[in-house]
Amino acid sequence: MNPIVRLVFFNPVMNYAVWSIRRYVRRIARQIPAGATLLDVGAGECQYKPFFAHTRYRSTDWCGTTDHHRYSAGIDYICPADDLPLGNASVEYVLCTQVLEHVRHPERVIQELARVLKPGGLLFLTVPQSWEEHEQPYDYHRFTRFALQAYADDHGFEVEEIRPQGGRFLVIGFFLAWSLPTLFKNTFGQPGFLFAVLFFYPLNFLIALLFFLLDPLDRKREFTMNYECIFRRK
Repeated sequence: MNPIVRLVFFNPVMNYAVWSIRRYVRRIARQIPAGATLLDVGAGECQYKPFFAHTRYRSTDWCGTTDHHRYSAGIDYICPADDLPLGNASVEYVLCTQVLEHVRHPERVIQELARVLKPGGLLFLTVPQSWEEHEQPYDYHRFTRFALQAYADDHGFEVEEIRPQGGRFLVIGFFLAWSLPTLFKNTFGQPGFLFAVLFFYPLNFLIALLFFLLDPLDRKREFTMNYECIFRRK
């Protein structure tokens, strides 16, 4: 990958949302023993597959959203997330990152994930609380920790953790830093976006860095980018 692209898009200051999800996936990958079955639901381009090389990795996706997600050749099961072609209690671990906002009925997906998980199996889940519309028109929801707790309670899970990824300063800094590139993208398309990312990078990095450094002051973290969760099937 181009080092400039990596510097801009995959560092915690400029793109905490992406960085924190990848950090979470790396962390939970270390909890899975070698040879265990992991089902990646809504896997997209299977970007996290390398983290699970020690497991029996399986992927699902609908493969019917936007043009840049025509990736069906790499998917094991092409299906909706609420109708998986697997037997009851057939997998030990499920990964589902940034998917529930794109389904009309998240509770049906949670119910289906509970069905395919073995008793004691773990669901690793991330969802956004603060994010612009994306994958239009397939973008329906944003989530609070209380909604996540309710989904777990209603569908046979024990909550091991629900953690916010960043606080209000990270959210504010992120959207400020990416406002000009987004404006250029809306006006001039992808070339305008790339131009603005590079041209305004020094300014936007300083903005993002300031709010990144302020973020520890937000102790409650009621306003966050995403939530990362671990649920255990009862």
